[in-house]
Amino acid sequence: MATVKLNNLRVLVTRPADRSAEFAAALTAAGAVPILQPLLNIAPLSLPEHEAAIKQSRSLLMNLDSYQSLIFISVNSVHHGLDQIEQYWPQWPMGIDVYAIGGATAAALAERDITVRHSAQTMNSESLLACSDLQDINRSKILIIRGVGGREFLATELRKRGAVVDYAECYQRCKPDIDSGQLQALLLQHKINMVALNSGETLSHFTELMGAAALPYPVLVPSSRVAGIAKAQGYQTVIQAENAATAASLAALKHYVQNNPSIHY
Repeated sequence: MATVKLNNLRVLVTRPADRSAEFAAALTAAGAVPILQPLLNIAPLSLPEHEAAIKQSRSLLMNLDSYQSLIFISVNSVHHGLDQIEQYWPQWPMGIDVYAIGGATAAALAERDITVRHSAQTMNSESLLACSDLQDINRSKILIIRGVGGREFLATELRKRGAVVDYAECYQRCKPDIDSGQLQALLLQHKINMVALNSGETLSHFTELMGAAALPYPVLVPSSRVAGIAKAQGYQTVIQAENAATAASLAALKHYVQNNPSIHY
């Protein structure tokens, strides 16, 4: 697998602008041509739209020492969450176990001198839920740091185990300023023959912008859940990576190219 080159791939990379460099560099090193066009941007919460979320998060973070566990779901949750936590806690409160989803999230916490008790090996909630530390958690108070909205799966499963779970929502996901015609023109101009979509939300936005013209494009997705959504929407070729990390995404593309050496669009 390591010797497979991606020389025939022209990949639309749709990750947020500040999270695309590593994946783009890995694609280039493997022989592919990455074209960067974010279909999701990350931004701080704004008034008046997110006034309720801002007040709720402030209240929860000011009482951070009442929680036994803190879960960061992404690198974005680390950057935006810790910036807010440090406003109220210049010295980290004692006795809180910190968990991370994915190696990149754990690394971002380490860069801020936060010790991670457990990091999910893959970038999904299911992997973290398998952690032995999160099995016997009846009556434990857990705070999840995330953006506005998103999956409820992690909190739902933790609550089934008896935990009290709250959300501190510290950032928002925004659609970029690109319309349907501009995106279609970009795909044609760069002869894109693979679209990397690293979340269900990004997939939905791509489909929304492209309509039926999206469906013939092979799409790379980060999980079986997102793969199921893509197939249900009618995508003809869905390549499922183990997770959204660069290594897993690259491995899935190499496997696909190995079995489809003359890929074109």
